[in-house]
Amino acid sequence: MAFIGVIAESKNQMQIKRILDNNLNSIHKEHTVIVINDKNIENIKNIRFETLLITSLEAISNKNNINVFIKNCKYLVISADIDISNKIELNNNTKLKIITFGFNQKSTITASSVEDELMICIQRKIYNIYGKIIEPQEIKEKNISENMPQNAHNSMGIAGILLIYKTI
Repeated sequence: MAFIGVIAESKNQMQIKRILDNNLNSIHKEHTVIVINDKNIENIKNIRFETLLITSLEAISNKNNINVFIKNCKYLVISADIDISNKIELNNNTKLKIITFGFNQKSTITASSVEDELMICIQRKIYNIYGKIIEPQEIKEKNISENMPQNAHNSMGIAGILLIYKTI
């Protein structure tokens, strides 16, 4: 069973969870998507997440709890727009695969077009959970998921998770 944790702004949490659940159910049945926030963090602090999606740190007041999750996870899909200095420790996990997303040109996943339809641009190769390499390429958002949010930033984060668990 793969546990996927989602740390996002409160207004986006359930939409991101729903989109991930809907898309992952069709290809990776052995998963559970869990929204992480201050209300439930004490109840789930012993869960070992395989993957964490962090679009915002707003929902967590005690950043030390995030470090516990990161220490044991395999994949971290994190917004490049988040200032993680003095908040998150990434050097404790040598097996951690970090996938950044955002409008930063150094991000692993960025958007090459946001005008008519969102084009997701993978700028560096990504290894998915099956060991398959996903080469740099551009992908239309609708080819990843039919139900992506209107927010391009969240769409890039969701795309990162789906690329890890899905073969496109």
